[in-house]
Amino acid sequence: MKTSYQSKNRKIELKIVGYDEPNNGRELHIAEVYICGENLSHKYFENKWNRLNFNLNEFQFESPDSEYIFIPAEGNSFLINTSSFSIIKLPYKALSTIRFKKNEFFENGIRIYYSDETIEINLSEND
Repeated sequence: MKTSYQSKNRKIELKIVGYDEPNNGRELHIAEVYICGENLSHKYFENKWNRLNFNLNEFQFESPDSEYIFIPAEGNSFLINTSSFSIIKLPYKALSTIRFKKNEFFENGIRIYYSDETIEINLSEND
């Protein structure tokens, strides 16, 4: 499994730095977000909960046009705009690590697949 994801322009990096199991069977990655080499995890992860969904087998980190980075945070996944470094919060999905399957970027949007639903977000409406 990869332990580091880096944007094409090398300004944004997601590092998997550990493992957590806060309760029986709920496996999570512990992660940090670096912008231009500075650890800004405290700015991007809500309530300092820097835990990621455990299943990252089909996780797409960066959009094909390199405009967005997807961070599959447990419960509170988000996108980072690579130009402004602003955050786009995605709909809350409690205990998402149990349900997260994959994500994929498409023209002007992102789809996030969970075992019980698919969420589609039009990114042109969020700029």
